[in-house]
Amino acid sequence: MGGDILRRHVGIDVGGTFTDAVLINQEEIENKTKVPTDQDNLLHTLLSALDRLGLDGGNPVDEITVSTTLVTNAILQGRFPPVELYLLPGTGMKLESLSWPVPYKIMSGTIDYRGREVLPPDELQWRRILQERKLNPSKSDHVAIVGKFSHRNQLHEEQLAAYWRQAEPGVNLALGHEWGQANFYRRSLTTYLNLASQDLWQEFARELERAVCERGCHAPIKVLKTDGGVLPLDRVRPVETIYSGPTAGVLGAMAQNPDASYVVVDIGGTTTDLGIVLSGSPLVSVRGAKIGPYKTLVRSLAVRSVAVGADSAIVREAGSLSLARYRLGPAYCLGGPAPTPTDAMCYLGVVPYGDRVRAEEALASLLPDEHRLPADLTRLAKSLLEEMAGRLAVEIRAMEQEWQDEPAYKIWGVLHPQEARQFYVWASGGGARGLRDFLQRKLHTEVRVGQFPEVSNAVGAALARPTFSCTLHLDTVLGRFSVEEAGEQGKWQGAKRPHAEVDSFLEKTAERLAGAKSIDLTGAEKEPFDFFPVVQGYRTVGQIVRGRLYVPPGVWGHLHQRPEGGSRRAET
Repeated sequence: MGGDILRRHVGIDVGGTFTDAVLINQEEIENKTKVPTDQDNLLHTLLSALDRLGLDGGNPVDEITVSTTLVTNAILQGRFPPVELYLLPGTGMKLESLSWPVPYKIMSGTIDYRGREVLPPDELQWRRILQERKLNPSKSDHVAIVGKFSHRNQLHEEQLAAYWRQAEPGVNLALGHEWGQANFYRRSLTTYLNLASQDLWQEFARELERAVCERGCHAPIKVLKTDGGVLPLDRVRPVETIYSGPTAGVLGAMAQNPDASYVVVDIGGTTTDLGIVLSGSPLVSVRGAKIGPYKTLVRSLAVRSVAVGADSAIVREAGSLSLARYRLGPAYCLGGPAPTPTDAMCYLGVVPYGDRVRAEEALASLLPDEHRLPADLTRLAKSLLEEMAGRLAVEIRAMEQEWQDEPAYKIWGVLHPQEARQFYVWASGGGARGLRDFLQRKLHTEVRVGQFPEVSNAVGAALARPTFSCTLHLDTVLGRFSVEEAGEQGKWQGAKRPHAEVDSFLEKTAERLAGAKSIDLTGAEKEPFDFFPVVQGYRTVGQIVRGRLYVPPGVWGHLHQRPEGGSRRAET
């Protein structure tokens, strides 16, 4: 891994039903725990998990990594302050043709696709808007400003922001060029969501750091992002943490099952998360993550959450029983209020937890009195698990079709023509052992379960390594460059037709940006440069150049498999 980089480190994954935590010491699980998730107080949930791991000043660790649903929940539930969105779309685009889940106001000023100013902004419009805000007692102090081509030239965004800050010094501004990529629509919504969740995240981060410190633990706290990488708690952008749970599931599988190709099916209580690993590397989506009605530019693994889990409610529709897309609480056999698939697993004896007497009561409550014999209950339990497996099989096959459209998947297929496309399934989560045989029959594919399925996501969080990406866009004719991930822009002083020069520039830029985040670029990969000639008057006057240096997602090491019951301490 090695152990010289991280000897003892903690991973915590906050799921919709349970929060899992592990303490890993030199690639072996030293302790593990599982606590119920309190969605209204995620900080308390995290601290409960840390306490049950036994962390204190006399039990030091090198690092704590958290996968949290804080921002995901806030976005899906709309629990964030109002944000005013101001757009500079320029000409040639009808904003109303897009589905905007938030209101916006249009500002004048046009930058073209290469970053050249076509039409300056109208300061009279600025004065009018700010005057209207002064008269509006309900105005928001969170303002997002996004220009259509601001990723090529931030001029208009910066001008408007400077004017705004002078008029309203207390305003909290976010500018779209900081996300640095093309796609005006996604950049606008990403800027909006990140600003909207900023206050919530900062408060959470402060409280978590203080509470961990009060427990005598001074290990750095990092957060798992949806691209599979980790960053320090105070350096991550809040919206980058969405879907870190599914990402943790993929990394947890990689930590236990290296160098193979398989589909990851992580069966939680509320949802089931899907992902794929190709020759030991996770598939990265070319599109940004989508959450609720919001399409973003957040880099993401190719993952999906399916609204069926081991604690899905069982409802009666048109005279027959089926699984709902929601849960009412824990399984009845675990003290919950209603029957769930977990009760079926417990009754059949395919999971090692739960009260079988209560599981029997739960299943019996779904049948008329005359059909509550053991054979009836067994048939019902099996039919519920078959339905769950069937629903997941449909989603897995659909997801496999989407994966085949990903550029990274196509490249992998060319480089690995000998590998079969019929991948086996790696199942994790509390319901993995109970559903394995049913899922295997539905998929007609081998389903494997690791040694630590109940805490696999926490393992993924603990062993996740930093990711990094530096994508350079250079226009030598205009003498301008930009770095997508950092939203950085500047003047190019080099040649009109650079080759080795631009390669060196990319490396130095990447080293500077990575150093600011304490990221080691050892093992970084580089994509070939794209050179596009710019022709004017039948002659080449310069080039548009694009290149990228990156550290792909992965894990520090792989768990050593121990004899059954072999974690040094195990708490559930």
